Amino acid sequence: MNKAVKVLVVEDDEDDAKLAMRMLRLGGFDPTWRRVQSGDTLREAFAEERWDAVLSDFRLPRFSGLEALAVFREAHLDIPFIFVSGTIGEEVAVAAMKAGASDYVMKQNLARLAPVLERELNQALIRAAHRKGQVELEISRDRYVDLYEFAPVGYLTLSPEGLIEQVNLTGAEMLGTRRDHLARVRFVQFVHSADTDRWYEHFVHTLHHGTRQRLELALRGQKGSPLHVQVDCTRVTAPGAVPLVRVAMTDISDRKAAESDLRRFEAQLRDVQKMESIGTLAGGIAHDFNNILGAILGNVALAQQEVGEGHPASTSLGEIHKASLRARNLVQQILTFSRREPQELVTQPLRPVVEETHQLLRATLPAGIDFDIELSDAPLHVLADATQLQQVLMNLCTNAWHALKDGAGRISVGLDAVTLDLSLSQRLGGAPPGPYAHVWVRDTGMGMDAATRARIFEPFFTTKPVGQGTGLGLSVVHGILAAHHGAIAVDSALGQGSTFHLYLPVVDPPSLSAGASDDPAAAGQIRGHGEHVLYVDDDETMVVMVERLLERCGYRVTGYQDPQAAIVAVRDHPGEFDFVVTDFNMPEFSGLDVAHEMARICPDLPVVISSGFITDELRDEARLAGVHSLLEKQNTFQDLTRLVGRILAQRATTPR
Repeated sequence: MNKAVKVLVVEDDEDDAKLAMRMLRLGGFDPTWRRVQSGDTLREAFAEERWDAVLSDFRLPRFSGLEALAVFREAHLDIPFIFVSGTIGEEVAVAAMKAGASDYVMKQNLARLAPVLERELNQALIRAAHRKGQVELEISRDRYVDLYEFAPVGYLTLSPEGLIEQVNLTGAEMLGTRRDHLARVRFVQFVHSADTDRWYEHFVHTLHHGTRQRLELALRGQKGSPLHVQVDCTRVTAPGAVPLVRVAMTDISDRKAAESDLRRFEAQLRDVQKMESIGTLAGGIAHDFNNILGAILGNVALAQQEVGEGHPASTSLGEIHKASLRARNLVQQILTFSRREPQELVTQPLRPVVEETHQLLRATLPAGIDFDIELSDAPLHVLADATQLQQVLMNLCTNAWHALKDGAGRISVGLDAVTLDLSLSQRLGGAPPGPYAHVWVRDTGMGMDAATRARIFEPFFTTKPVGQGTGLGLSVVHGILAAHHGAIAVDSALGQGSTFHLYLPVVDPPSLSAGASDDPAAAGQIRGHGEHVLYVDDDETMVVMVERLLERCGYRVTGYQDPQAAIVAVRDHPGEFDFVVTDFNMPEFSGLDVAHEMARICPDLPVVISSGFITDELRDEARLAGVHSLLEKQNTFQDLTRLVGRILAQRATTPR
């Protein structure tokens, strides 16, 4: 396939022009051409179109080849200009080429025309690429100069003696001196005296070892205050030249100014993130525990009903039941902690709070620590938020652990009743005299001197190394005790350990009233009349337990471990079921998904979702899904039959 080319022909003889085009076709070109005969038409042709080459006769009747070459040069075109003539002599041809012609071809030897044009077109491409490269190089050089001079970083080049050999405008501005006054000036004279030794060590290491070095320096500021910069140094060498050190200075004054604020907030953020992580983990673990506890409590209660009070196993079953209730309450504390509920002061006995905290900490403290507990038998009730009191005790015990030498020693937690007299009341900061519950945490650690004791409740004060304490713990403890209308005091001396004393006002216990009971017999008070309950749970143990429970109470029960199979059963027999209870957390299909499907199939079918971890988000989503109620899974045995009976009774009395 011939190479397309646009050729402008300056020729008075059209036959000669056609012959030249024929020779180009024979030489592998596909020419598109135009013939002109004067300077004006030549200029018009240059202005109207873009050409690849010019072929010009040397002698025309009213126009010469040299005049055509002059017009060509005026157009500043970088394309081949080739003379094609039968009269040009060698001397004239040489002069024409010196004037800017690319080559000449004699009309008697037109076979040379195509190779000459091919060569000159290639040369034109090479010249264009070279010219483009030079333009790009100049642009790149100008860009580099702009970037170097006006970069937000100060650039310096230092001699082996530390003299400034080169500096950009930004660097001169950072040094506070005109650039023309910085030549051969020692850089160290701009370094703050406190950082001079560090700079010399840094500079010498870079110069001799060539490794990239970074440090932060304070420069002598123009207005008295230092200018903080980050300095990156590297050695540069050239053959036969002495090594130099190139320096990049970044102004970090704003960063330094913000670091003090940042450090304050980092401590708080670290504490919050730690608590969030613990809360998330605790919530997940507690959810799984609730599934297990629900099955244990339900099956133990059913077994107690079966064996009766006189059976030899009833005592053991009772102990299992009590232990399971304690575990349930402990898990509930973990869930409350993970949800970070607002403070809720409730009248409650203090001893279970201390016992549960001791159990939690016993599992986390190292085995080499003796962890004792001393509890009074007196019933001490306080108005308190149990979660926050546990936070206080866990904080104090953790501090006690950190105070032990070599991670070994003794920690004691105790509870007893005291009466504050006027003198002790004044020593505790004005707590009203009267009966108090006294909780203490004692350790055999390193203790504190008087100066430390005076500051331990200040926010952000800590004696721990950087990264091991925020200084917020004891200030939070102090705040919680104040919110509970209590007081805190500490006894400590260097080498003699520490004892923290907590005082909480004692209140009267709540009066006994009818309410929910953990008695397994109470769960069977509401009996069914053959209503059909659909129960969905991926845990086989829970399915078996609930089937037995509801059947004993007069209900028919169909249990499914596969929620999709349960949905198919309702779809195939929509009038067969009177009530649906479904677990929330199931693989691939949640309780909310079940509720949505039931609402589509049977809008009037009551649905209850059971979960070991009921959050505000779940409550909102359940309400939108038309769920009638939520059931704490660990309370299934106590609450399920009452809940089923109540909702079915309401449904029976509601006109549909």
